[in-house]
Amino acid sequence: MAKSDGILGISVRHGKLSLATMKGLKIQKTIWEEIPENIVDDYKITSQNLFADFLRDKIKENGIKCKKAAYVIADADVFIKEFTLPSMDDEQLRLNVPFEFRDFIQGDLKDYAFDFVKRNTPKEGEGSEKINILAFAVSAEYLTFIRETMKLAGLKLDVAIPETSVYETILQRLGVEEERLKERCLMDIGNNHISMRIFKNGNYKISHVIDIGEKHIVQAIADDMNVDMHLATTYLRTNYENCLSSEAAIKAYKDISLEVLKGLNFYELSDMSSRLKEVDLCGAGAMIEPLVSLLKERIDKEVHTMQELFPDYGSESNIDVTGGAVGVLFTHANGQENVGHISGGTNENKVNWAIAIPLIVAVIALAGLFGKFGVYDRFVTLDKETRKIKQLEDQLSEQNGQIEALKAVSDEYSHYTWNTLSEEERNRVSRLEVMQLVDFIEKQGANVNYFNLTGSDLLITVNTKNLENVSALMKSLDEQEIVASTSMVSAKTIDEEEKTNSTVDAQIKIYLKTKSQIDEGKEGNEN
Repeated sequence: MAKSDGILGISVRHGKLSLATMKGLKIQKTIWEEIPENIVDDYKITSQNLFADFLRDKIKENGIKCKKAAYVIADADVFIKEFTLPSMDDEQLRLNVPFEFRDFIQGDLKDYAFDFVKRNTPKEGEGSEKINILAFAVSAEYLTFIRETMKLAGLKLDVAIPETSVYETILQRLGVEEERLKERCLMDIGNNHISMRIFKNGNYKISHVIDIGEKHIVQAIADDMNVDMHLATTYLRTNYENCLSSEAAIKAYKDISLEVLKGLNFYELSDMSSRLKEVDLCGAGAMIEPLVSLLKERIDKEVHTMQELFPDYGSESNIDVTGGAVGVLFTHANGQENVGHISGGTNENKVNWAIAIPLIVAVIALAGLFGKFGVYDRFVTLDKETRKIKQLEDQLSEQNGQIEALKAVSDEYSHYTWNTLSEEERNRVSRLEVMQLVDFIEKQGANVNYFNLTGSDLLITVNTKNLENVSALMKSLDEQEIVASTSMVSAKTIDEEEKTNSTVDAQIKIYLKTKSQIDEGKEGNEN
């Protein structure tokens, strides 16, 4: 196989630049740096020249001699779609994949580059009549921008690889097959938000964004120590005056942990087939030990940092932050091993479905032959097997009709796979209203330590000052529109140190109304 000597892995994420170099199949060096705010916005390069200068300086400072680059494309810049097609060869797939994006893309398909990977399930053999495809599209203009940026920094862009594919490759490097196939949540704790990516059987499934991040902790430290955000960030990185253990920081950790619990519960409630067993933390937030400890304590699953998952890289690699740059190099190396074919779905030989820059011109030219909607006579010109193509078109039309019939999904589940709930499950109270009820409890002065929804029964554990507060909370809950009744499961007084203060841990069971009961109540009030 060709070696990936002289290739620099580059990732821009959460306002941080991470770099990695590889020799053979061994990572040699990893670096990460905060990028000034006037150069990038999260993952977007806002000033091409300044970023190129910044990148070139960091390459020089760290003695990196690479001339070729592998760049991680943020998920926000990629259209990703999973779908099923009739069994066909790779050449036919390349003709059909662009059309699956015609409802997502504004403008002409010829302005985008496309790629895909076959994702047959273990039950689907080579003779299956259906093929499960994960495909993506990225703007050719964006790729040109990245290529020009690399050129300004003295590099030649070799490949640009979607972030999702990079993380899939990283997880495939887990040694035991049981670990690779486990359903897990990769939780990227960034500056302004937390990205939750769910992987199952080694494949990307769905993602969700939580609107809180490391900046919440920085703001708490800045307010507590009366400094600006930039200095507070430095304090956070160095644990200046033990600020990571301050009361303000601990409160920020608790805020983040609550939002994480909501996100995990929301996913599990939205997908009844979920068997989520593990949460893996990455991003700069995964290096904040007190936050990691609190998440391990509160999340009822196995919780690891990327550094703990891959101890062989050593603590100096900062794999929690540099995982993207490391992963893009391994993904590129996998692609070199598999040139000329695409994996049939086996996890041991996962293909690099990167956007290989030398192939972009050919892919765009091919898509341009079809235009936005494509016509039958162009299929004839390209394939010259009119009867087979007509049959294929009929099959695709039938499948598109089935997809259209499933589009009437409630907005509250729009970012999850949600099309298999029974009538009884659809009649349950909205999960969004359950989250609002949890927020209501917090506003009553009670700390929510845990909650779990089974059917229409919500079991919640809270901590409050005394039993009177618990009683008042239950009375307030009984007055909520979606609550049928409440009952006390248990209550325990917790003595603090030296017994100068005490609090109460209470477990409350809340019986929720169905949507039909809520509607009946509204009609009764109107009458």
